[in-house]
Amino acid sequence: MEHPSIADETLREKIKGIEQILALYKEGKTIIEIAGSLDFAQSYVQDVLLCVQASAEEDPAAIAMLLEG
Repeated sequence: MEHPSIADETLREKIKGIEQILALYKEGKTIIEIAGSLDFAQSYVQDVLLCVQASAEEDPAAIAMLLEG
């Protein structure tokens, strides 16, 4: 079983990345631009943005939990 502090750190890193994705998206950047500037896969950026649109959820922690499920 994973140590709680490791899981928390992983979640914090994921939340930070989602915050960055959302910030760039709000600036009008495309999925390709966001993925390139943050070094994320385009599919991951797309998944994050789909979660935002499908759930009307903009809380990075909630999005991280949706992506975990």
